[in-house]
Amino acid sequence: MRSITKAALIGAITTLGACATAPREETPASFRRAGALSLCTGMDVSNAPAVNAHSQVIGYQPYVTVAGVTLARAPVDACISSGFGPRRGGAGGFHEGVDLYTRTPRAIIAGGDGIVEQAGSLRGYGRTVLVRHNARVATRYAHLSSYARGLKPGDLVRAGDLIGMTGDSGNATAVHLHYEILVDGRPQDPIALGN
Repeated sequence: MRSITKAALIGAITTLGACATAPREETPASFRRAGALSLCTGMDVSNAPAVNAHSQVIGYQPYVTVAGVTLARAPVDACISSGFGPRRGGAGGFHEGVDLYTRTPRAIIAGGDGIVEQAGSLRGYGRTVLVRHNARVATRYAHLSSYARGLKPGDLVRAGDLIGMTGDSGNATAVHLHYEILVDGRPQDPIALGN
C-alpha cells in the first residue's frame, strides 16, 4: 500500500475507473476461491439468500462485476449469519450488507482495486474501512478487530490485499465482517448483485 495526496485522489479514482472498464483476461487469483458460500450451521438467518439442501447459496459466484468494477462477494472465509434486507429479531430492521461470521478473528481482503477513503471508527459499525473503487462504487468493511498494519485513508489497495481482521467492534455481538457494496451511494446485496 502507498499513500497519495488528496489532490491525486480524484485523478487516481478516474484512472481506476478507466482501468476497471477494460476487459480482464483472467479473474484475479483472490477471487478464484473454491467451494460454496453457506449459511452458518445452527443459526436462524431470517433474511437468508436462497440455499440448497446443504445450506449453500444457490448459484453462488465468488465475484461480481458492477459498474465496471470486479468485486469479491465475500472477502473473508466465512459463513453467512445475516443476509441483506429486512430481518427480524434482536437486530431487526433493514440490513444494508451481509454478515460473514468467522467465530474468531480472520483475515479480510480488499474486495477489489481501490483507494482507502476511510479507516476509523464509525458509529454502530465500530472499526470500519471504506474503499472507493471508482466514482460510482465503494465497499465497506465493518466491525473489524484490527486494521492491516499502516492502513490509512489515501492508500491504494489491490484486490486481495489485507484490509484487517474480523471482529466485534461497534454494535456487534459476535466476531464477523459486515460487508457492503455501495453503488451510487446506495447499498446493494453483495450476494445477489448482478444475478
